[in-house]
Amino acid sequence: MNVLVKTSPVTLADELTAHAVASIEAADYFAAPFPHIVFRNFFPADFYRDLTKSIPTEGYDPITGTGTRMALRLYGDNVDKIDEGLRPLWAAASTMLASKAVEQAIRTKLHDGLEIRARGDKVPSVADVKLVAKPVLYVDRDGYQIKPHPDTRKKVVTMQLYCPTDSSMEPLGTTLYQASLKGLFHVNSYCLEPVKTIPFLPNLGYAFVVLKAYHTLTGMSWHGRPPIKTDRARISILNTFYMNETVGF
Repeated sequence: MNVLVKTSPVTLADELTAHAVASIEAADYFAAPFPHIVFRNFFPADFYRDLTKSIPTEGYDPITGTGTRMALRLYGDNVDKIDEGLRPLWAAASTMLASKAVEQAIRTKLHDGLEIRARGDKVPSVADVKLVAKPVLYVDRDGYQIKPHPDTRKKVVTMQLYCPTDSSMEPLGTTLYQASLKGLFHVNSYCLEPVKTIPFLPNLGYAFVVLKAYHTLTGMSWHGRPPIKTDRARISILNTFYMNETVGF
């Protein structure tokens, strides 16, 4: 089925939302090194195929001074700036990523992490932790890297959707770390121990609650990416949930 032709944007967004919620509900949950989930088949297979063939080529902003990471906002009126032929697909994806149903699925699956966050932020309950989704399309090129970091306080949940066309980029996923004496033996890990790398595979993704030192000293959300070596763009969607409407990229 060609989803760009046979399905209207509204119906497509609903279909994508139902599929994404099912993917999140079926996700594997891990408590260590910090609360996170890994989910698969986030998009319907035919939509994912069209998505990876319809990556916009214009409208990006540089994120690194080296030009190894470029970003295209997929929220607000930014989608209206995407090429008209690609816009219905990306508009549907944007609507799904910012939907209340996807937010609620994330809240349910990452409830334990959000409880830690709520206590650290001194809010009455998990329900009082606000989540404002702002999806962004990222294109990473050879040499891109980011040192281990827990993310800024303004981010509440970090969610990344991998968008390769095949499994050849599997080693290029995000690495999760934990504070450990073993970290002293890992070069360029900033005295953190690498725990695992979430494989950069088609239609796979992960999400975690952003936890800083005042939330938990033993379960901070340390993650990063050693320098990538690739002759193709490493494409992903970061659907970051912020603490309010006024912050974000």
